[in-house]
Amino acid sequence: MRNHRLAVLGGGFLAFLLAAGALLLYLFGTQTYTVNGRVAGIQDGGRTLVVEHEKIPGYMPPMIMPLPVADSSMTTTLAPDDAIQFRMAVSDDSVSIIALRELPDTAVARHPARTTTPIQSADGGGAPLLQRGDRVPADLTLTNQAGAAVRIGDYRGQPLVLTFIYTRCPLPTYCPLMSKHFAALQPDLRERYGQDVQLLSISFDPAYDTPKVLREYAARYTDRLDTWTFATGDSTQVQRATELFGVYTQQAGSDEITHNLTTALIGPEGRVRRFWRGNDWAPEDVLQAVEQVAGPA
Repeated sequence: MRNHRLAVLGGGFLAFLLAAGALLLYLFGTQTYTVNGRVAGIQDGGRTLVVEHEKIPGYMPPMIMPLPVADSSMTTTLAPDDAIQFRMAVSDDSVSIIALRELPDTAVARHPARTTTPIQSADGGGAPLLQRGDRVPADLTLTNQAGAAVRIGDYRGQPLVLTFIYTRCPLPTYCPLMSKHFAALQPDLRERYGQDVQLLSISFDPAYDTPKVLREYAARYTDRLDTWTFATGDSTQVQRATELFGVYTQQAGSDEITHNLTTALIGPEGRVRRFWRGNDWAPEDVLQAVEQVAGPA
């Protein structure tokens, strides 16, 4: 009887802890979702899990995406194609898997229209991938938030920091984080260099991200479009840009695009000076790199 009481108390205490944890997450503005899916890959020594997940009601459709895990020990027993259920925590500036368990294989349906292969590199049939020191083609032409043509060659003579986004991106550590980083970077660059250093956010979703949509998106992050341009273009030029800079995209439903992250610094002479792959960089990193290119203010 005593053991039974302890078990009941222990179960009640565990339930209390879970409820308290959920309340704390809610109070601190974090939403949590329980998601079923399959393992599509394991990266970064187990710290990142690439998942092919089912629809998350109220958040996103089925897609393949890499997610950081709160504890890398969660992934030690996993293998590609394993069926899993995970708890995903999403806040304004972070997303991670906070709990995970394996499921019977039959618990997660297979989707022949999708694949459990994560994003792959380009097949080499398009534009050559730029390397550090390469000159960016000056005739790469995009369309800015005002509907005007923008050539990469127009930026010759001044450093240019560019990144790739799409406005419907739902993951706070992906496109929204890139835009927040640029928003933090812009005033420091303006203070030091005036209009002599430019920022460029390129959308790879031209069908949706029209100039009007880009203007509305830009207003969330800046009121100074003289040093920060938001651009897209026709599908040919956008594909050329993504191929040049190693941005690999995959349509995942009508609204979602699975993609990686690339940010680059182009020098005044038009050559690539730095790449930042992924989201593991801070505005201070770019400021230091710009100073090496543009010189002290």
